[in-house]
Amino acid sequence: MSRLFRSPYGAPKYADGVAVAASVATMAALRALSDPGDLVHGNECRVDADGSEWVFHSTSTLTGDNLFVATPDATAYASAGRWLRKTGYVDLAMAIAHGTADAAVLATLPTGARLFVQGGYWEVTTGFTGGSSSAIGLNSSQSGHTTAGDVLGGSGGDVTALLGTAGIKEATIGADVAAGMVLRAAETIKFNRITSNFTAGAGYAHVVGFLVNPGA
Repeated sequence: MSRLFRSPYGAPKYADGVAVAASVATMAALRALSDPGDLVHGNECRVDADGSEWVFHSTSTLTGDNLFVATPDATAYASAGRWLRKTGYVDLAMAIAHGTADAAVLATLPTGARLFVQGGYWEVTTGFTGGSSSAIGLNSSQSGHTTAGDVLGGSGGDVTALLGTAGIKEATIGADVAAGMVLRAAETIKFNRITSNFTAGAGYAHVVGFLVNPGA
């Protein structure tokens, strides 16, 4: 007799009489799940590190990026079976640094997905300084939203006065976001060096919005 009492979706609820939370500490822990009872179609799991929520799709073959799709480490799921970022409100944290190249792709919307972008902000871990009037932002590959700063930073970009110290920073929102922006499957979010480039700095660009992510 199994010691695991499972939810209707297969997630363990109790192990040896002790309640088991439907969550893991990190993305690495999510990918490391290997019990077939965890990797059941429709099972949901929260990642405590960032509060993101994921749903297992047993036949998905999408490439993992740990933003929209996560591939289990278990070799049995190398060809099919993926964790998909749950449909709903999301906060996408994309790593950036002073050395990130202009037009570097930070995220790609997976097959079937769409993202209604509602705003964003900067999470600075090391202050962005140096360069000559340096400024950064985000744009996309999608027609109509390709000008630097369309997603974040605005036409002039965000500068050292805002980004020079560590912390959560309220970014300049791109005019296209204010007007309404829906990014579609296969489109990308890209980093912009709007004016010069910083010589120091690191952190995350956050894009916040409503994600539809049915998988494929």
